[in-house]
Amino acid sequence: MERVSFFKKNDIIILIVLLSIAAAGLFVFHLAHLGNGKKVRVTVDGELFGEYDLGINDTEDDSTEFDAVVGGQGAGRSDAVKKDQNNEKKNVQRIEIPGKIGKCILIIYDGKADMESADCPNQICVHHSSISHKGETIICLPNRVVIEIID
Repeated sequence: MERVSFFKKNDIIILIVLLSIAAAGLFVFHLAHLGNGKKVRVTVDGELFGEYDLGINDTEDDSTEFDAVVGGQGAGRSDAVKKDQNNEKKNVQRIEIPGKIGKCILIIYDGKADMESADCPNQICVHHSSISHKGETIICLPNRVVIEIID
């Protein structure tokens, strides 16, 4: 009985070449998105809500109001809180974002952005891990809020 082969020698060579090209493409994509971003862009329903710095300079005050580049649906409020040495997070910016069905609270600390709370039923955005690298996003679909790390 003769052995039947699904792949011929040329098929295997083509498969190896295609897999190599795919691996090289993923490597280049990964290199392009390496590094931490410097800002967080917030959009609500496709319109710019604000851009916030990921890094916070230490201030002497316990609470400081930050300015933001704001457009679209109103001004965002951002507070930075300097906590004492016993707390994990020294400075935290809390941004209240009005969405379609309620509000979202974005926190920025230690060069990371995280959705602290949201008025949406499934809470997927709240359970998402913190983001800090260029191109990473947190999306709250019911509120139509997109949080994105940019340069």
